[in-house]
Amino acid sequence: MSKKKITPIRRHFPWLFLSILLGFSIWMTYLYGVFYIPSLPREEIPPFLQVPMQEQTEESAPTAKDTSSESVQPPKTTDNLQTDTRQSSTSAILPTETIQSTAAVSDQDRLYTRRDGVYNILCAGRDEAAYNTDVLMLVSFDTKNGQASVVQIPRDTYLDGGKINALWAKKRNTAKRNGSSSVDADAMDMLCRTLEETLCIRIDHWVLCNLQAFREAVDAIGGVTVDVPCDMDYDDPAQNLSIHLSAGTQLLNGTQAEGLVRFRSGYVRGDLGRVDVQKLFLSALLSKAKEISILQLPALLKTATAHLSTSLSLSDLLYFAKSAQKLDLSNVTFLTLPGTDCREYGDSGAWYYVLSRQGVWECVNTHLNVYHTPVDDKLFDRDYRLTNTQRPALLSYYKTYLTAESSTAAGLSENGIPIALTSGK
Repeated sequence: MSKKKITPIRRHFPWLFLSILLGFSIWMTYLYGVFYIPSLPREEIPPFLQVPMQEQTEESAPTAKDTSSESVQPPKTTDNLQTDTRQSSTSAILPTETIQSTAAVSDQDRLYTRRDGVYNILCAGRDEAAYNTDVLMLVSFDTKNGQASVVQIPRDTYLDGGKINALWAKKRNTAKRNGSSSVDADAMDMLCRTLEETLCIRIDHWVLCNLQAFREAVDAIGGVTVDVPCDMDYDDPAQNLSIHLSAGTQLLNGTQAEGLVRFRSGYVRGDLGRVDVQKLFLSALLSKAKEISILQLPALLKTATAHLSTSLSLSDLLYFAKSAQKLDLSNVTFLTLPGTDCREYGDSGAWYYVLSRQGVWECVNTHLNVYHTPVDDKLFDRDYRLTNTQRPALLSYYKTYLTAESSTAAGLSENGIPIALTSGK
């Protein structure tokens, strides 16, 4: 009995089929990324941005800001503080295409309308013990123009009578008392609403990451190469934390990267030094992400999201991940909200980081405003949630005008960032 002859086409059919299937998958993934647009959960104008039309029409055109002033007075509120009716220039802090003369703008044009393709995402990193969110970042992504801003909020920032890193835990307790079935998610929603109302921004989505998710995400992409600024040696058995890193450029795995972004005992400015090192890590992470193949992204995202919570769908995550890969590093800006670390009573009391009212307002309009219309400074923190009017030291720093120092991912990769060390090195 003769054996049936296998033709060349039949012999190679499985490989041809797999090649065609692979090519089809690549094209479908590409087309999906081209035409998919992430959803906006809330597109209406938020109440905290709605100024009565009568008040709007009575405003005069903005005038140039007096940069020689030593302090900035907050807007008038029910606190009956003696303040002026200062007008601030927005021309120096807004994209040229969004600047319009107030006198020439009609009532209809005064309404806040969103800029196409601009999204704000709150990223929070929580510890494994006390539910503190020691990492808080607002990421603004302009997908249309290929730009992004990463705005860091220091953990000791004063807000609502306490430190901002404890706010999520308070919201979580509120969600539990209300019988929530999704405590973490509801707490993040409440945290977003608080930041929106205080800073006059719109937050479209959030990501809550724990330490395990962070370690696994770094390991999933094969580690991140970072120039460690100094020798890091620190042990805290209570937090199961052991940091032992040598200064210099090196490839860090997930556990080592965790140590890098959590270390702060060797910096003169403590947590603010750690925040600057996080900028270095994030710029290095973005550089590494740009090297990942588009075919690897779905699997990597699935691994990275196994231990985190987010309001983003997998499709949204894939969209933003692919958009991030296309970013030019010179178009990614990192900055920390400007403020002052100080004692509650001047020379005693708890340590806080008090934000500069006008400095933060400028950051909002420059980096976090999703609307064509500038955010009116009279609306910003109208309830004084970022200070305590009964604490002269806190109020003084709140009024002090400070500007944020920004760096691009490209600049950080090439030049690093100066960090004062306790060793003086």
